[in-house]
Amino acid sequence: MRPHSRFALVAAATLAVAGTALAQSRGNTKVGPAKPMPFWVHDDGTVVVNDATGRSVFRDIEEYLGSETFVRNGKRCGLPAVDDRIAGPPLDDEPGGVAGAGTPSDCSCNATDPDPVYDADSGLTYVIPVVFHVIRNNAGTQGNISEACIRNQVETLNEDFNAIPGSPGAGGVNARIEFVLATEDPSGNPSNGITYSDNTNWFNDNGSYWNSLAWDTSQYMNVYTNTASGNLGYVPALGCSNIDGQNQDRVVILYSAVGNCATSAPFDGGRTLTHEVGHYLGLEHTFSGGCSSQSNCNNNGDLICDTLPQQNPTSNCSSSSECGQSHQNQRNYMDYSVDSCFNQFTYEQHLRMRCILEHYRVQLPCTDCTGSGPAENDECDVAIALVAGPNEATSFGATYSGVIAEPSCSDVSGVAVRNDVWFTYEAPGNGILTLSVCDATFNARMNVWPGDACPESGGLLLACSDNDCGNGPIVETVVSAGQQLIVQVGSPGNEAGLFTLDVDFGEIIDPPVNDLCLDATSVDNGGTSFTTVDASESGAGLPLSCSDSGGPDIYADVWFEWTAPCTGFATIATCNAAFDSRLAVYGGLCPEPGASPIACADDVCGDDASVTFLAIAGQSFRIQVGSPDEGDEGTGVLLVACEPIGGGCAEDLNDDGGVDGADLGLLLAAWGTGNADINDDGTTNGADLGLLLAKWGEDC
Repeated sequence: MRPHSRFALVAAATLAVAGTALAQSRGNTKVGPAKPMPFWVHDDGTVVVNDATGRSVFRDIEEYLGSETFVRNGKRCGLPAVDDRIAGPPLDDEPGGVAGAGTPSDCSCNATDPDPVYDADSGLTYVIPVVFHVIRNNAGTQGNISEACIRNQVETLNEDFNAIPGSPGAGGVNARIEFVLATEDPSGNPSNGITYSDNTNWFNDNGSYWNSLAWDTSQYMNVYTNTASGNLGYVPALGCSNIDGQNQDRVVILYSAVGNCATSAPFDGGRTLTHEVGHYLGLEHTFSGGCSSQSNCNNNGDLICDTLPQQNPTSNCSSSSECGQSHQNQRNYMDYSVDSCFNQFTYEQHLRMRCILEHYRVQLPCTDCTGSGPAENDECDVAIALVAGPNEATSFGATYSGVIAEPSCSDVSGVAVRNDVWFTYEAPGNGILTLSVCDATFNARMNVWPGDACPESGGLLLACSDNDCGNGPIVETVVSAGQQLIVQVGSPGNEAGLFTLDVDFGEIIDPPVNDLCLDATSVDNGGTSFTTVDASESGAGLPLSCSDSGGPDIYADVWFEWTAPCTGFATIATCNAAFDSRLAVYGGLCPEPGASPIACADDVCGDDASVTFLAIAGQSFRIQVGSPDEGDEGTGVLLVACEPIGGGCAEDLNDDGGVDGADLGLLLAAWGTGNADINDDGTTNGADLGLLLAKWGEDC
């Protein structure tokens, strides 16, 4: 897809007169030549090209894309030149979205009227269902593309067409055009929006494969991945042409230029498809018409006045001086810059694309997945109440709330959820609640917040998850009767789509499995959900010094066992528990009645508990959690963390800057283990004691 070639333009004009389908490619003006340049990818990956200079053989696609042959033949993309546009009549004179939105002539193949009626801020969000037809060779060894890669490509499209903040596309205008993999085929059967075919001839972009594979082109955007005849990509005609509904209406992309698995550097950022979809929605190349486009810019050149006049396509990310001024179109998706440089559509380009959808692709936007404004439960204060069983939902049109939790869930990296929608839930009893999103059409993530008040950034989650069932999360947590929860569903990226939130509740009648100290649940760093409902009292009360309220008793207690993974400061907390919680920490064995805990607390974070104490790597602890109030039971999350320390000298075990009795206590506690091994002989013994005593009273 690169510079124009004249023979292609002549051929295109011939085909246009004949009414034959035109084949365009993302680079050169290569419009369905009468005799396409022979191009073939063999099963071993070698590429054979025959052009005017003779026969060339390349070891693979990547070598071909970096060759002079690729550049010389103008294979970046092909679109009819200004004089060769297919200016067929529009298919529908009625607007398809915004009532009274102009006329088809506002975005014909020969003119653009930048009428603000098409402004995305005053109209619908168009949601376009997409089907990817992945075409491989007969053996399936060339051209395979994973579902994950295709989903990433769709995410890239949404970044670019919606100028998602923080994405490479943030620098442009939000056209409010979203793309989603189709969830149903034309017969109404469930689908992931991807088909696979093994046919070497089709893989090499030969034969009318679209007649066999196309889904109704008036209702789906059909994307085909194959060799694209040696181009990076192409479309057969602009979106303003009379092609909607015909099988040949398609977008063709080189298989190695798709999504985050693309290997066709520097065209490996997924922006080839953005460029081609721009053509699909009626946009010309920014350099169409050359310098002559300076005059009458709405009906000349690229038909867009807020792109600068440009004589030649950009081949890198550098600005140049053309047509008497410095042009900066290299960042526009409709130039020929490298993928890493692309980041914008202009205001008038977005008007034209939306006009095309209003008048030339009227049936294309979803009618059952409309993005007409934000989702109903876009914000927490309008959250929807969940019911038992499946809850069908959508995140189309949802915005980013910006509510980011503390990373209190150990099973996900980060807890940001974008394009998020919100739900509420009230537990019908004491039991285990399972929330799952396993059929999402996008990469989904879920955060579960305690309470009935909308959370603020920095709060602690009850639970969170990602990628437990395909692209979706499964959260399982214990709840008590009447407990209120806030559920947040979105994407860790910038994706949106349809999903079902399944709610499954199982009542618990028996006491918790860790009701007794001897049955303590083993926990690691991070968050562990628990319940004290129907727990008994162990009789292990607390010293008065540990109590801020309610006396020394600890009722309905459950037990945990934790082994310190580091030498440092351990923090154990029950903050945000659904009841008034209290905790105590003991040494490795179950304590006798009246035993003194290592640490204990009450009412540190609200009416809940948090303790911090020094631990030695490998040291084991028993953790008791209950309530100071008899009959007060509920659920919560036990948070455990260990922050390593390292002294200025090996003998300073507690890193307080000196060697004293505190360090001696740590050494004796680790006796016979390797946890306070000062001389690195593998065990803590008399030799280490001697070294510590020799350093006694000194600063480190």
